[in-house]
Amino acid sequence: MSKISKKKKEQQEGKDERVLTPGGWRPKSKVRHIAPGQRIDVVEGRLKIVDTATGKVIEDLGEIPEVASGPEKRDSGTDRRGEEQKQTRKK
Repeated sequence: MSKISKKKKEQQEGKDERVLTPGGWRPKSKVRHIAPGQRIDVVEGRLKIVDTATGKVIEDLGEIPEVASGPEKRDSGTDRRGEEQKQTRKK
């Protein structure tokens, strides 16, 4: 068995089983399948699975927790690491 497949198998057999998503490996307990014709939407501060054609709420996934930091809360004069951005001007 190759090292890569052995590592994947260990991840899958672990206490906190992980699954591969478009965003990378995530704990299985935090992943939902969204069927064709469905979308995730925020309705009144709650995350919901909605039928795209009818707009009907299929499942309420709960309240969205407030995020302590994010792009909208960063100072526009700093980059993601908190370092000042250098302004370059064309002469």
